[in-house]
Amino acid sequence: MNDLEELAVLDPARHNEPTDAQWNRSRAFVERTMASAPASRPRWLAAGAVTVAAAALGVAGAVVVPALFPGATQQAIASWTAVPTARTGDQVLDQAKTCGKSDVEGSSTQVRPSDVILAEQRGDATMIIMRKTNGHIVECLGVGDAGFASMGLTDGTPLPPPPAGKLTLETRSSYGDGDDMFSNIIGLADPGVTSIELRLNDGGTIQASVKDGWWGAWWPGPEGGEGTDEFTVTAHTATGKTTYLPSEMP
Repeated sequence: MNDLEELAVLDPARHNEPTDAQWNRSRAFVERTMASAPASRPRWLAAGAVTVAAAALGVAGAVVVPALFPGATQQAIASWTAVPTARTGDQVLDQAKTCGKSDVEGSSTQVRPSDVILAEQRGDATMIIMRKTNGHIVECLGVGDAGFASMGLTDGTPLPPPPAGKLTLETRSSYGDGDDMFSNIIGLADPGVTSIELRLNDGGTIQASVKDGWWGAWWPGPEGGEGTDEFTVTAHTATGKTTYLPSEMP
C-alpha cells in the first residue's frame, strides 16, 4: 500500500474530479460494452497492450481489444498520413459491410452507403463511423477489406449534442506495443465546426475528420490512452477557434 500511495503522488490527474456529465458518459459506455458482449465467447480478441480513457474521464485502464489481421497494424502505421482523405459511403461500402458483419453492438442484416456517417482514408487504413441496422453506432478501423477493429459508440439512444461551435469527447484509447502502438479519438461536433486539429506535445499536428455531427482521428503513438493531457484539440468555426485539453472536454 505504501508503494501505491507513493505512486499516487506522481499522478498528474490525481486532483481531477470528473463532472456529473463525464460520470454519466462513463457509466453508459461501460453498460453498452457489457450489454453487447456475447455470453458464449469473448467480444474482444487480445491485441497487445491497451489503454482506454473511459468516456473522456481521463482515467486510464487496461483492457483487451479486437485484433487486426497479422501485419495489418504495421501496414496501417507505416502508411499513415497526418492529413486524411475523406471517403463517401459508396467508396467504402465493402469495408462498411465488413464492419456491419461484426457482432460488436449487433450484426447488421443489410449495409447501405447511407449507413456510413463518417469515413476517412489514411494511407492503407480506413476509419468508419457507421449506424448498424439496430440503430447502434460503431467505429471500425481496418486495412483493405480484411480484419477490422470495432468499438461501440452508442446504443441507439441519441447523445446530447454539443453546445454551438463546440465538441464533446466520447472515447479515446491506445493499443498495441512499442512501434505498433497507435491511438484513437472520437467525439461529437456541433454543425458549426468546420475543421478540427490535434497538436501533440512533441509538436506533431494531426487533422481530424468531421462530418454529420461526428469527428475522429487515429495516429501512431500512445497519447490517446494516456491519463494526462498529452495533446490539445482545436475546433475551428467561421467566427474563430476553441482549443481544449482532453480533460476539459465534456
